[in-house]
Amino acid sequence: MLRIDAIAKQHLPHRTRTPGQPLRVILVEHDPGIADALSVVMADLGHTVCGIARTECEAIDLALRERPDLAMTDAHLGGGDGIAVARRLNLDHGLRSIFLSGNSDHGTMARITETYPLGVVHRPFSHAQLKIALDLAARRLR
Repeated sequence: MLRIDAIAKQHLPHRTRTPGQPLRVILVEHDPGIADALSVVMADLGHTVCGIARTECEAIDLALRERPDLAMTDAHLGGGDGIAVARRLNLDHGLRSIFLSGNSDHGTMARITETYPLGVVHRPFSHAQLKIALDLAARRLR
């Protein structure tokens, strides 16, 4: 069985990170208020938000232009399909996601799991939950 991370790594140059280095993150979130709140928390945690995408097209553009370490992706993206966006970011650009989701039903979680996520943070989320998810992601990306 071929794993999704093996497919992504075949096509893209490796992003190099050193331990303790702040993460560069794109936010894929349609709600401006949530995106702003996430940006503030990310800055408080010492990470850099290199852009906010509200659509799949914007997310792909940011991934190509900014070469972030990861995407923080809304699973439902304003009625759109954030999970499909994350799958495309991973397969086409080697960019993995931490998901933000208000749903923890089996169907949503099964689809998220298929994208090989770095983590899932359920809404409403706290500063501490985001910190843990980002810390774990940083370790997985070494």
